[in-house]
Amino acid sequence: MDCDARVFPKKICSVIDTAKSYLLNQVVAKANEIDTNPDILMGALRGLGELGLLALRVPRHWGGKEVSEATFGEFQELIARYSGALAFLQTQHQSAASMLVASSNSSVRETYLPRMGNGEVLVGVGFSQLRREGEPLTIAVPVPGGYQLDGIVPWVTGWRIFQDFIIAATLPDDCAVFGVVPFQETEQESGGRITFTPPAQLAAMTSTNTVTATLTRYFLPQELVVAIKPVGWIHENDKNNVLRATFLATGCALAGLDIIESTAQTKSLRAIAKSFASLQQELSNCRTAIHQAQQNPGLELEKKLQLRAWAIDLATRIAHAAVTVSSGAANYLHHPAQRVYREALVFTVTGQTSAVMEATLERLTRRWGEEEDAVTRGGGDAENFIAASKSITYSQIIHLSHVIDSDIPQWQGDPSVEFETVAELDKDGYYLRRFSLGEHSATHINAPKSFHKFGLGIDQYPAKSLVVPAVVINIKQQVTVNPDYTLAIADILAWEKQHGEIPPDSVVLLYTGWQEKWSDRIAFMNQDTQGNMHFPGFGKDAIQFLINERQIVGVGIDTHGVDSGQDTTFATNTLVLEKLRIVLENLTNLDQLPPKGATLVIGILRLRDGSGSPVGVIALS
Repeated sequence: MDCDARVFPKKICSVIDTAKSYLLNQVVAKANEIDTNPDILMGALRGLGELGLLALRVPRHWGGKEVSEATFGEFQELIARYSGALAFLQTQHQSAASMLVASSNSSVRETYLPRMGNGEVLVGVGFSQLRREGEPLTIAVPVPGGYQLDGIVPWVTGWRIFQDFIIAATLPDDCAVFGVVPFQETEQESGGRITFTPPAQLAAMTSTNTVTATLTRYFLPQELVVAIKPVGWIHENDKNNVLRATFLATGCALAGLDIIESTAQTKSLRAIAKSFASLQQELSNCRTAIHQAQQNPGLELEKKLQLRAWAIDLATRIAHAAVTVSSGAANYLHHPAQRVYREALVFTVTGQTSAVMEATLERLTRRWGEEEDAVTRGGGDAENFIAASKSITYSQIIHLSHVIDSDIPQWQGDPSVEFETVAELDKDGYYLRRFSLGEHSATHINAPKSFHKFGLGIDQYPAKSLVVPAVVINIKQQVTVNPDYTLAIADILAWEKQHGEIPPDSVVLLYTGWQEKWSDRIAFMNQDTQGNMHFPGFGKDAIQFLINERQIVGVGIDTHGVDSGQDTTFATNTLVLEKLRIVLENLTNLDQLPPKGATLVIGILRLRDGSGSPVGVIALS
């Protein structure tokens, strides 16, 4: 990305421009060699040091550039675009520099910081093991003058490139001590030692020389302690830095686009040019959303995770597209598309937490329905970009609404269903009917206004509230024995034991088998000689449990009411519709839905101040 002086201050332009010039002239041609050869990688890193680019977030009085977080992100993206291995390695050093800046140990700051920006001293990090659950892999015990360290650090990058690295070890109180240790085989006079395995045979970036360190009674002196961090520090740090790693992924995506664009100039295939334009636009949208999110300190963690997952998804898809357009040549290890594809896999798991993994998997398991980009709809903020990237996975589409005719089952007192022909094809040139039915006739939705004096009407439902995930609880067996059966909490817990806890913001559909009676109005309403109706529904305790403990957004059923025929108080409707929630009645085909994983699309008639509306409900599952 070219630096625009109209947008970025001059001092920032110099950092970005200097880095880009160096990368284009000294790194691009050697990117594949840098990926596999540690000596060439080290030379490229030294080159950044000669330009003073290895301590960008360090204050100027310590020899750094003191750039903003946004500019550092631009730099990270730029490096990753031209060499994933160089980006990955220098990130370790920049992270170590930032930790030293924050240290209260003036001695260690004075020893390292002035020599880090120019690469005179290169320092790595080794504390990813703090993310692991269970017994600590590296422990520290306070001893006179410092700490004794024992255990392993499974992932330390930069063997024979970095001189030292910052290690973390867990203290007896579960806090963590961070200190500088030598990145070489070391044996102390006291008998303490550090040993290292040979470099791991990674699928990509093998030149970064990633090893496992083993510490045995190693003495860390107090003067080399960088910090003592509280319990859970690593997890809070990961939350704060969710967006930082996105730039490595978007840089990798830009590298893939470079390959696609270059190939489009040599292969006259419209599909290549079309794919380039589409992927370029989506990446531009993603990058804009990330930059906007950086400027919004109050943005929810979930949205940051979605942006991180979007960047990862784009990196892998664009890298895959680069392989695709490169044809068989991409199978060669030295081909740029092969390298970029493997780099995308590395950046997928770089700094991964369980939350990042979950967001990435959710993004990667989409199969259809990616909405039009928010930019093309006039949107501009990060939330619009995130919303634009949402999609729904499905393999079948099912009508959940009955066909409406004049002979459908009706609640006593409801308006009759009427059709009147008002235009004939032979006479008027077209066919048209007028129809009339009640707001709660056929398959329909109830609105709060139907049960609460000051409740909202059906026209007040936002569009996004009408596309919802659904779970289906089957009580047909109980209903066969007792037509007045109502769903109990025990039924819910039994369902959850088999299928997992009902996710929040779901609609709970109750399949009773009553849908099979729809063609028989008498059997469907099932009135006795005293006029009392007998059909199943939701129990009051179950509804309170679902609303309070599972935070559902609605219910639905295949009978004429979510309240059982014996409940004349409409308890379920009243409780659910205290807020703008969903109540669906007279559904059908619920037996064709899976217990979980379906999505409902509810088509309402936006009747002003309507108490409800006949609906066309479609399930995607």
